[in-house]
Amino acid sequence: MEGSATRSSLADKIDRLIRIVTPEGGPAPSYNEIARAIDEAAGERVISPSYIWKLHKGEADNPRLNHLEALAGYFAVPTEYFFNDAVADRVDEQLRLLQILKGGPIRTLALRANDLSPESLRMLGDMINRLRDLEQPDTKH
Repeated sequence: MEGSATRSSLADKIDRLIRIVTPEGGPAPSYNEIARAIDEAAGERVISPSYIWKLHKGEADNPRLNHLEALAGYFAVPTEYFFNDAVADRVDEQLRLLQILKGGPIRTLALRANDLSPESLRMLGDMINRLRDLEQPDTKH
């Protein structure tokens, strides 16, 4: 389990994914919404809301592969996310970054910098590093 600080349960992983897809200040998707989206994408009944609840709460922990594939598809993560903590750690880090970029000042800054030249982007990166050094002198970047 190299690179993983702690082993995550299936319930923990589903919980993280639900929190990540929940809009800031908005409601989490319901188990009904998740199941309906999965079923609609598959064109058939794949998973029930109550089974998703059981997986999320840790009351069921040995799902069939097709359930994990369906959940992976809904959350846009590789199926291996549920089996491999190293993959889960990598994906979680990417999802955290996407969550940061979804809103707020970082997104605004990125959108404003979008049309800058490569040289200007390099200068912007240098300025950000300098500001970080001024505000957090003990932090390495």
